[in-house]
Amino acid sequence: MPRRTCLHFSFAVLMSLCAAAQSGSVAQPADAQTSLAALVSELKERNPEIQAARYRFEAAMKRPSQAGSLPDPKLNLSNFGVGHPVSALNDSNFAYRGLGITQELPFPGKLALASEQAKKEADSEREMYGAALQDAIARLKAAYFEWASLVKQIEITRRNRDLLQRFEEIARNRYSVGKGIQQEVLKAQVELSSLAQELEILRQKRASVEAQIQYLLGRDAEAPLGQPAELKLSPLNAELQSLLSASEKNSPRVRAQEFLIDSRAVGVERSKKEYRPDFALSVQWQHTGSNFPDYYAATAEVKLPLYFWRKQRFGAEEAESKLREAKEIFRSTRQEAAYLVKEQFLAAKSSERLLELYKSGTIPQATLALDSTTSAYEVGKVDFLTLLNSLSSVLTFEKQYYQELARHEQALARLEPLVGQELTQP
Repeated sequence: MPRRTCLHFSFAVLMSLCAAAQSGSVAQPADAQTSLAALVSELKERNPEIQAARYRFEAAMKRPSQAGSLPDPKLNLSNFGVGHPVSALNDSNFAYRGLGITQELPFPGKLALASEQAKKEADSEREMYGAALQDAIARLKAAYFEWASLVKQIEITRRNRDLLQRFEEIARNRYSVGKGIQQEVLKAQVELSSLAQELEILRQKRASVEAQIQYLLGRDAEAPLGQPAELKLSPLNAELQSLLSASEKNSPRVRAQEFLIDSRAVGVERSKKEYRPDFALSVQWQHTGSNFPDYYAATAEVKLPLYFWRKQRFGAEEAESKLREAKEIFRSTRQEAAYLVKEQFLAAKSSERLLELYKSGTIPQATLALDSTTSAYEVGKVDFLTLLNSLSSVLTFEKQYYQELARHEQALARLEPLVGQELTQP
């Protein structure tokens, strides 16, 4: 091979050689592309945490009716001085049989307050179900974006390996004809070994992320997952203040704590009602035999809260403490949400600036430097190691770009459950 032909490799030519070498290999069927929207739909149906939260909410919805209903009535049967339950033999003149019913009647307002408190608790559980749903979706999206980034990094690393294999072949050819040195061949081989290690690490990370996605979907760990869609940038157009306002209004966790405060406030009113007496009303029919006519009796009972200083008073204080606890939890939840919104907003904005630098500055400049180094290597102005470093810089920056792109999308995914808005592209 003529020396000029052997050495005349620009960056574009090397890329085409790599693509040609790959196309010459045995074609492998590509896995079907798995969209994020399809995985989110499956998550809603199969994720155990979401299903558990849904059943917890459904159970809470059954409590208001129970809490607002009267206590079950009591049926009373009496049999006094009767020889045999179904016979009049040996009956005393004072024997009687009786049938009665007793209904407890809580003080007016107690049942209504109990039902209202249970409804507020159910509303809180509904919001917690929404929070569990959105949190699981955010975790799935974060894992999906990491998965797509790793797939792209593996692709870039393989391309780097293929290009290095071509460089290593060039170095060996030059060394065999006395145009190069053995150090160039050894350096290329060391870089190839390093890339093989890096590929193994990336594959392990990809397998771990895929296992996480399978877990979130409630799938078997060995179920086929396919390939992720191309990772794209979702611009964040909202301002921080609008996101903070949306968090206070739309965050399911914040709203859940608001409903919990309402429930505890009703609980305080219920505790005050416990100072009021409850009632019971009984109606009874009695049959006393042939000597006396049947008669009916009605009885009213009043349950007096005589031990209020040991029971009702502490119940009211307990209810007040629970209300104060709910208010503090609400304040903490709102502050935490604001902190997380600001943290993820700043992370997303920082990633956007870095991505713009990669696209408009770092990667194009590194590519031009590689082209220049390749041309200089052709005429012997730079050594082979400099050429390898230039190539490594280009592909390192490309991998860092996709790492940063994944971080940007993950920040938006974590923002979504905090502000109750869709921020990432489907």
